[in-house]
Amino acid sequence: MSNPMRQRGARLAAAMLMAALLSACVGDAGLPPTCHDPSVDFAATLSDEHLEPASFDACSGQEVTITFTIERDGVLHLHGYDDQVSATEVRAGQETVFEFNAVRSGVFPIALHTIDGPAEVTVGSLIVHEP
Repeated sequence: MSNPMRQRGARLAAAMLMAALLSACVGDAGLPPTCHDPSVDFAATLSDEHLEPASFDACSGQEVTITFTIERDGVLHLHGYDDQVSATEVRAGQETVFEFNAVRSGVFPIALHTIDGPAEVTVGSLIVHEP
């Protein structure tokens, strides 16, 4: 193999290595900064038919705790995680905690079933990323 062929091969190998390194960095783009933590904690306030903040970002495999300060009576429910978090009756002035392991990735609605309003109102969402 001549010297120019070796140089071309070395450049090709260097380019492939750079591409692999860059793609590894880009793979984490869009993931929450806490994605590699074993657990995440969130706090939210439920008032009227709104949750503040309205969404939470976690990553698959994390233990998730969401503490809700309740300002509206009803039943709070996390769709898609029924096997870990039961629908919970909530009362104004209470604090309610959802604790679970994020085993499924996707977007999961947080719903409020009000006593005096529509059957179900989506008040927020849990976004579980796949790292």
